[in-house]
Amino acid sequence: MAAIARSESKWGNLEARAFIRGLGAIVVAALALRLAYALLEGPHLVIAGDARTFHELANSIAGGHGFVRSPGAPATADHPPLYPLYLSLFSLVGLKSWAAHRAASCLLGAATVAAVGILGRRVGGERVGLVAAGIAAVYPLLWVNDATVLSESLYGLLIALALIAAYRVVDRPTAGRAAVLGALVALAALTRSEALGLALLLVLPVAWRARWRGVLAAALAGAVVLTPWLVRNWAAFDRPVLISNNSGSLLAGANCDATYHGRFTGLWRLDCIPAGATGNEAERAATYRSDGIDYARDHAGRVPAVAAVRVLRTWDLWAPHDQAIYETLEGRDRRVEYVGVAVYYALLALAIAGAVLLRRRREPLWILLAPAVLVTVASVVGYGVTRFRLAAEIPIVVLASLTLLELWRRARARRARPPASPSPSPPPRAA
Repeated sequence: MAAIARSESKWGNLEARAFIRGLGAIVVAALALRLAYALLEGPHLVIAGDARTFHELANSIAGGHGFVRSPGAPATADHPPLYPLYLSLFSLVGLKSWAAHRAASCLLGAATVAAVGILGRRVGGERVGLVAAGIAAVYPLLWVNDATVLSESLYGLLIALALIAAYRVVDRPTAGRAAVLGALVALAALTRSEALGLALLLVLPVAWRARWRGVLAAALAGAVVLTPWLVRNWAAFDRPVLISNNSGSLLAGANCDATYHGRFTGLWRLDCIPAGATGNEAERAATYRSDGIDYARDHAGRVPAVAAVRVLRTWDLWAPHDQAIYETLEGRDRRVEYVGVAVYYALLALAIAGAVLLRRRREPLWILLAPAVLVTVASVVGYGVTRFRLAAEIPIVVLASLTLLELWRRARARRARPPASPSPSPPPRAA
């Protein structure tokens, strides 16, 4: 028995080493692909909106000016802080250009591929992990983010790590593991504020496996991560600001005549934000937020239809051609967007089948579904755009990989099955 145990342990170690080598090769290829696209195509992409803000914030932080868009400008919390903080690490050592920040984002994209591989391994084994990493490496809607200098590059990595941490709590519920999960979700919220919804959708149900100690540990860890930024915002704006001031312009730009009727239904428009708001950034955000909520309340009969279109747009089930055009406003290449959406449709179908497989195996499915619920709820409240689906792309890739491996296994089983023996012929009739 001891010999058998040693043999199984050795085989397991061999499989683990093969997985690490395979994953490493995929990550290197993923980084090469991202760098090639970002550095060769990046200079031809549109630079505007959030990308310019992140770039300027990073260089301002590195220059010792803090969270301001330029020296002498007022304090800002229009975006969560973590992504520009990450970019500022490169600016601190002189890497301040757009090309440098694109390359920094590519490192995040490659790390996301590694995290997806590890997540896939936990869900379905080494082969599923390698297939998931391979898909993540070449999936256009993942690697295109890294050339646009948008926070999705960091957000995708943190979502993948949070899902891994959730599975670790399921495997061995301890307060320490629950604390890691809470901290990762808080970091994700400091990258994109809607991730705070995962505190209810993911952290609470998973951490409860470690009972009240797990929930308390997760809550404390999340609070420790969030508190410095919340204190800074209160000091800067003389009022509490939860993560960012972005919700004001979001609600105003998504709730107006142009986004409730016609071609732009369910989208966001800059020209919908009313002019004339006064005060600091938080006070203006409060005015915008009030205007957006008032418009929605005054047009309550139209809200259900608009909310439905927002969700369909996020999941690319409504006017995908228009969605691709809209994404170009944030610096994404339209051709890449078309190819990416086509691949997404195939992956989504495979992922639905993968969810059924996982359910039949009695594996915890909610962990992989929570990001999809988060994305859908965020679309209802905000507006519908493809890149906001990123949190759900991670589990989609993993579930699709599970289906592909199952299809491959069944195909091999059919090929290995011996051909059926011919039935004996009946005896000849007597004359």
